[in-house]
Amino acid sequence: DTNKSEEGIVKVSYNGINKKTKVMVEKGLEKYYYDLKKEDDYFPLQFGQGDYTVAVLENTSGNKYKVLGKRTFKADIKDENAVYLKSAQPVIWNGNMKAIKFAKTLLEDKKTSIEVVQAIYEYIVNNVKYDYQNMDKLKSDYIPDIDKIIKSGKGICYDYSVLLAAMLRSCNIPTKLVKGYKDDIKEYHAWNEVYIDGDWIVVDPTYDAWALKNGISYSMEKDAKLYEKLKEY
Repeated sequence: DTNKSEEGIVKVSYNGINKKTKVMVEKGLEKYYYDLKKEDDYFPLQFGQGDYTVAVLENTSGNKYKVLGKRTFKADIKDENAVYLKSAQPVIWNGNMKAIKFAKTLLEDKKTSIEVVQAIYEYIVNNVKYDYQNMDKLKSDYIPDIDKIIKSGKGICYDYSVLLAAMLRSCNIPTKLVKGYKDDIKEYHAWNEVYIDGDWIVVDPTYDAWALKNGISYSMEKDAKLYEKLKEY
């Protein structure tokens, strides 16, 4: 369903999920794969305006997949930041979620975008603990549930970053979930980029929660040179 492609998202529906199913989103040389875990879901068109191909793939054996169907279309995206305000895999949210309602309570007397970002960022850094026990138990198709993160008060870097992205998007602040590597972390990492006053800034709530726990000074805005971006959503 490409009705919202101008807003930077596409809806995929498939009512026969009985095997592992993936969605491929492709534009030019860029290609991302997502797990289709329910009968319909939205996926981001984060590669900007242009011609996309979206396909549904079903697992046949091992790592082999067959194409069930695909569609090529032109996404006439006027605002390339619009996608970073939407709910789309893996940043899934809606106004009825407790985490989103709670985000609104943090905004009293906040008049500028930077004040909103600072309030939500500080809440996450101060109240979400790193979940060391669960980090090696998560399946490869894991997608964070922001209400579970708020309730449990713990998560891995993926959880921190999805939570921050969802809460800020609900406040009309474009926010990316980014995956890749940080200079002093050997494991694959997740963080955010937040659009404030015409610029994207790097924000890493997981790293700062660790710094806070260990009594190390930190600041919200990070040096982008310390991060190697591989994927963004």
